Amino acid sequence: MAALVQSLEKIGYVDGKTLFGAPYDFRYGLAAEGHPSDVGSKFLKDLKTLIESSSASNGGKPVILVTHSLGGLFVLQLLNRSQPSWRQNYIKHFIALSTPWGGAVEEMLAFASGTTLGVPLVDPLLVRDEERSSESNLWLMPNPKPFGPKKPLVITPNATYTAYDILQFLDELGIPNAKQRYETRVLPLVDQLEPPGVPVTCVIGTGVETKETLFYGKDGFDKQPEIVYGDGDGTVNMVSLLAVESEWKETKNQTLKFIRVPGVTHTDILTESAALDEIIGLIDSINSQLVDSLASM
Repeated sequence: MAALVQSLEKIGYVDGKTLFGAPYDFRYGLAAEGHPSDVGSKFLKDLKTLIESSSASNGGKPVILVTHSLGGLFVLQLLNRSQPSWRQNYIKHFIALSTPWGGAVEEMLAFASGTTLGVPLVDPLLVRDEERSSESNLWLMPNPKPFGPKKPLVITPNATYTAYDILQFLDELGIPNAKQRYETRVLPLVDQLEPPGVPVTCVIGTGVETKETLFYGKDGFDKQPEIVYGDGDGTVNMVSLLAVESEWKETKNQTLKFIRVPGVTHTDILTESAALDEIIGLIDSINSQLVDSLASM
């Protein structure tokens, strides 16, 4: 986040006064209401407190939330679990960078054969068990609605799995309790992407080769698959990055905008000058609107 923070400081933000961070251990996810999720739930509580205190220390102005990747899903959950009056009082705008609204095929690879996300000289099988244990990876399995029932995501000699077949896929992998955890804790979270009722702008990378279909041979999941690539940001598929576009387009009083940055990857969106220019320009514009609205009161 260093490059983004430095860019914000150049336009007047001050660390600890008008600029605050909320780091999180990305291995932990959330669960549907009624299921324990101590780490994730505490994070949402602490984030809500930070938003309130940040607003209070700046004259009661509403805040701009900027998230990256999984952070966008956490903020969406926070907003949808809060009263509409709270959202209206405290949130000026929600900027979501590279948010995997509908999960990613990359996660199926992580569970099947492991993935190093581009880190060289590491055997993916060595990190597979750890990746299977991360709550967030289960949460980020491809969402049935945006990926659809017909698109093959994993193909083996004996079966073809779509996003509607995640339970069967986990069953074939034989991971203890994974199928039960996905069905009870995760599916209710991703079944509907409820609009938060505050202005949202999604900034996404496009035109980067992203895993779309995995082909496994007779050696099974202990060998890396052949891969067919499609559009996305190199980690998250385009249908996932755009998932809320179709979900929210008919929602009244829900402002939604997309900014596409060609050739920028999932993580480089935080460092590439083209992406940073878009993000900083957007924040500048939002702040100008806030000043204009205050001046007209």
